[in-house]
Amino acid sequence: MPIDQVLRLLSVLLAAVSFVGLVLGARLPGWLVVLTGSALIIALLRTSGLSAFHRVGTRMTLSTTTWNIFVLLGFFIFWMDSLWISGDLLHAGIHFLLILMVIKLGNLQLHRDYLHLYAISLVAVLAAASLTADLWYFPIFLAYVVFGVWTLLLFQVTKQSEPVDTPVLPVQPVQEGVERQGHVTPQLFWMANGLAAATVGVTLVMFFMIPRVGSGFYQKGVGENIRTSGFSNTVNLGAIGTMKRDPSIVMRVELPDGPERQGGRLYLRGGVFDQYNGKSWANLLSHRRAVTENSQGSFVVDRNRSRGEAHLGQTLRQNILLEPLDTSVLFAAPFAETITGKLPVIQTDVSGGLYLPFASSTRIEYAVVSRLNPVSPADLQSETTSYHEAVSGHFMQVPVHADRIVGLAQEVVQGKRNAYEKAIAIKNHLLQNYQYSLDASSVAHNDPLEDFLFSRKTGYCEHYATAMAVMLRTQGIPARLITGFLATEWNEYGNYFVVRQQDAHAWVEVYLPHSGWVMMDPTPASEESFGGVPTAWLTFGRMLDSVRLRWSRIFVQYSTADQLAMVQGIQAGGVTAKNKARDVLASIVDPLAGMVGKVFDYFNGHDLMEIGGWGLVLITICLLIWLSHKKVWSQGLSAKAVNREESEVMSLYKRMIVQLARKGLLKPETMGPLEFVRVTREQWADAVLAVTTITELYCRGRFGKFPVTQEEYRSAQDQLRQLTVLERH
Repeated sequence: MPIDQVLRLLSVLLAAVSFVGLVLGARLPGWLVVLTGSALIIALLRTSGLSAFHRVGTRMTLSTTTWNIFVLLGFFIFWMDSLWISGDLLHAGIHFLLILMVIKLGNLQLHRDYLHLYAISLVAVLAAASLTADLWYFPIFLAYVVFGVWTLLLFQVTKQSEPVDTPVLPVQPVQEGVERQGHVTPQLFWMANGLAAATVGVTLVMFFMIPRVGSGFYQKGVGENIRTSGFSNTVNLGAIGTMKRDPSIVMRVELPDGPERQGGRLYLRGGVFDQYNGKSWANLLSHRRAVTENSQGSFVVDRNRSRGEAHLGQTLRQNILLEPLDTSVLFAAPFAETITGKLPVIQTDVSGGLYLPFASSTRIEYAVVSRLNPVSPADLQSETTSYHEAVSGHFMQVPVHADRIVGLAQEVVQGKRNAYEKAIAIKNHLLQNYQYSLDASSVAHNDPLEDFLFSRKTGYCEHYATAMAVMLRTQGIPARLITGFLATEWNEYGNYFVVRQQDAHAWVEVYLPHSGWVMMDPTPASEESFGGVPTAWLTFGRMLDSVRLRWSRIFVQYSTADQLAMVQGIQAGGVTAKNKARDVLASIVDPLAGMVGKVFDYFNGHDLMEIGGWGLVLITICLLIWLSHKKVWSQGLSAKAVNREESEVMSLYKRMIVQLARKGLLKPETMGPLEFVRVTREQWADAVLAVTTITELYCRGRFGKFPVTQEEYRSAQDQLRQLTVLERH
């Protein structure tokens, strides 16, 4: 393919790559996506070289004044967009950028038009980079680098000795049997790809040498956080159910100790609620305090445990990558003891809920060490239970007019000896006598809990958890509602739990006198998460998600600490390599040192005259070898001189071919030099003298045995200069 056609094609592809980046990274109006996509398709068809598209493109060419009017109109639309339509300067700027791209794609005539298109594409791909940190941007970046190197290289090749306002050579229709000069050679192909690879390599080096301090200037506030429910200070009964059909990923949780510790299920505690008014839960203990930071990035959650370490459960370590959510709640397995991560401040309330000062607009990663409260043997004994006023005053409240619920609870716990047995009885009653369903609706009912317990007997996690908490409270047992996520999807390719919106869950924490707060879940297991999804598609999705997690871990979350660890690793590797090199050098030097020692021993044991005689014989042999090869070396030097002259003559001949091509006289690659002289004589008689002189010199310098003199070479250069200024009629 000719160079000028490749330049046009790659220029349009460069713009297309930046456009795809903006489409994936920003919310663009549908009309603008269609308009820009259509302009790119038309530009690609015009650069295809086919005669039909070439003729249509020629007829559709507009004047420069018309395009300037379009630019002014686009600028007017930009201000209208920023002030009234989108109301955001960044989004309006992106829209205006794409309008400029459409205008420039329709007016690619001069070299400066291509420069303008490159500048627009660069700004577009930078805007896409600032709007996202997802994995898909990496292939966009690679494609942009490859196309960018190619376009700039070919642009410089076609621009040599031409002013900026010179029109680029038009793409002519492809004709059978006609070859064109200025094709992309294998040398140019590998050089351009090598430059692209080197550019990517340098970029990666700079990436790991310069850590990120943020997520980009435009990142914060532009992207929309994932909307969640059930984690504010007030939650209506039924709010979590709206999330149960949304498969969006909200976090990924790695367990360094292995998933077998959880038996395939992982509870992630979020919001805590203590007051229920019959329709909604509220958190009246929402006063927050800052968590103590004992070292840089490590926070200790003081849970005021009254028992010794010997009575606590086993620890569970988690590494959590949390997506941007519209809540400031931090999620962790119950109950969190320490949190480590790049977090400015962590807050907690009396109920042990964990929060950031504000909702994060970017992904955050943190590590948690949690420990469950096991049931103490003392709570399994039959005894009269009494609770502290701080517990009974907040976690035994029941809604008014709950007589039917009180009667049901008394019937269920009849004959049970202690708080633990009563809690288990209520939990089993809900598991065995009620059905789980996402289709249940309790919005219009005056008392959704009684409707669930006595009429419908179907519901989802909030109904079960609310029923158990209220029934426990009617029997004098403190209980509270917990909202969070129940992770069941294990990614075997990345060894972590995938937590989705549909994993939103509610359960109960029961207070036992000797054990403290103990977690219980009265909701039956649900099998609706991936109903109807093919297994092969789930497998592919998990593999892709594993790659995304590594992308975020290696690239997005890269920081100064990671840079320091990398430098320390390089230093340790350097020390190891130095020690190995020293060992290898010693293995080489030691034998040589032994030989030198033997030589000195030989000198000490023999006469100097004898040693000098052997040295003279050795020098004589070397001299004879050098004299016998002197003629061959001279021939090699002469051959190098001839090759240098041949290179100069070939360069002169190629320059002549280029000049003739610019005058409209093309030399097919299959045509020989002498045959081309004949064609020149027939088509342009005024150029025959220069073409004949340079061709004769080229044939003699390349194929003949007679060297080219400097005088002949200068004469040929004069002929080429005359050919440059010669006009063809």
